[in-house]
Amino acid sequence: MTTHIIDASSLLLLIKVYGDQAAETLKTSSTIPLIYYEVGNALRTSAHILHHITPEEAEETLGNIHTGLELMKLIRQENTQDSKHILRNSLTHNLTYYDSAYLTAADKHRATLITEDKRLAEAAKKANIPTVDTDTLITTT
Repeated sequence: MTTHIIDASSLLLLIKVYGDQAAETLKTSSTIPLIYYEVGNALRTSAHILHHITPEEAEETLGNIHTGLELMKLIRQENTQDSKHILRNSLTHNLTYYDSAYLTAADKHRATLITEDKRLAEAAKKANIPTVDTDTLITTT
């Protein structure tokens, strides 16, 4: 049973701040395949554009992310029905299609959405989808 859907913003924070402590949470959580590309892009931006981390630190973090993702269940959304649901949610809640994919996964699986994204959290609230941030998740589990 999926209890949490974790988006890229929260996965990055979980790995960065909580490290090994995040493992138990990840074992009972799910995400969508898009997360691989979102975390890769976030690390690229952090290293190449913002210079917050070195390329070597980005690679190390990416390795840690992949280790964490191996603990999680991946939810596929590749059929027409799921795609239309994602699009409807995107239009209804004025979200990117990417963010709507996380929202839709949480809705479909009756799971809590874990996100640091305030706009996504607000949309989830309006859609009656429970949402918490990473710090709340860790302190309550």
